[in-house]
Amino acid sequence: MRVLFLGELFVLFLLLPVVFRTFIKKRNKVDTSVIFSLFAFIVIVLLTLAQGLSFSVLAVAIPCLFIFIFNLRSLGRCFQQLKTDVYTAGAIIVSLLGILLIAGAGYLIIRFYPVSTFKHLNSRECEAVEIIKKNQTGSFAEGFTQITSVKEPVTAVLYKFIPYSVYSNQQDENELPVVLFMPDVYTSVSENRLTIESITRKGNIVLCADFYAKDNAYLESFWNFRVFRSFVLQTERLKNETENAPQDQDQLDRWRQIKADELKMLAGRAKEDGLFDRVALIVADGNATLAAKDFCEAENLNIPVFELNENIPGYISGMGNFAVNQPAVYTFIAKAPSDGWIQSQQIALRAEKAKLVQTQNAAAEDSSVSSDSPEEEF
Repeated sequence: MRVLFLGELFVLFLLLPVVFRTFIKKRNKVDTSVIFSLFAFIVIVLLTLAQGLSFSVLAVAIPCLFIFIFNLRSLGRCFQQLKTDVYTAGAIIVSLLGILLIAGAGYLIIRFYPVSTFKHLNSRECEAVEIIKKNQTGSFAEGFTQITSVKEPVTAVLYKFIPYSVYSNQQDENELPVVLFMPDVYTSVSENRLTIESITRKGNIVLCADFYAKDNAYLESFWNFRVFRSFVLQTERLKNETENAPQDQDQLDRWRQIKADELKMLAGRAKEDGLFDRVALIVADGNATLAAKDFCEAENLNIPVFELNENIPGYISGMGNFAVNQPAVYTFIAKAPSDGWIQSQQIALRAEKAKLVQTQNAAAEDSSVSSDSPEEEF
């Protein structure tokens, strides 16, 4: 999120010379300042591709697109080495509107920037987390394999979060328990990263994944593309909740089955890496909890499922680290800001407690079996 915040600020700073040149640029000079509108447009496109579309990105993209489109003629004049020509009434009005849009976007992203959360992340007590990421191609029907050509689409992204103690050689990876993390359909792994890293810092290896295969698409349209999917689904959900519109039960059932298939694939990856025997907990967000329980029942697994829901103070079920990812929208919904760091710490502590209860139950069962076994005769 810090990268996103700095990228958004960079776009707004690139736009400033473009909107102010109308008032300070001399007539006998070539209109070179307008080139910054092109740079800003390129940066916002790259930022969207890297971070995905979100409410904060959209707030910056609106003034960027507005200024870029209304300065296309000036861009053409710049490339032709023609002199500045932005002194008409229309050009001045566009510049004034651009200044207002930049100021509004700047206010939103700075006013609601989660300073307290990132203050904790920058502290010495916050250990680093290593992330191993693998892009794969394929489908649920045929399976997923490593990408061997740039022409192959990325349909699965696998993540492995490892605590600092492992890659600093202070602890053996084989000694650590494994946690499977399942985000809901409304978010991706990146939108749950703060929670996942907090769980990892408790001494766990966390496995998670994002899937974009066509045979298990959340949305049966172009909007299933990973840049737009979370934003479209979150917007639709917030709209329905505002209008008190009931969710389509058929759609919820389909998503539940998709999540169960995703968990099966993630468990398969854990087995390939020799980690499945050490899976101590499944952390699932929102509706993914039902899929996780279905999976454990179908596979006859005695793995506890920890649900992320509204029982956690300030948490919005299914929406990941919404207080951190979309602080302006979260403040509007919750009527109060929230410290995402504290929220993620509460989740990590509760997950450890759920894992500990399972460990104690297993130990009690082993003790019971030992006491019931016949003594050897000599």
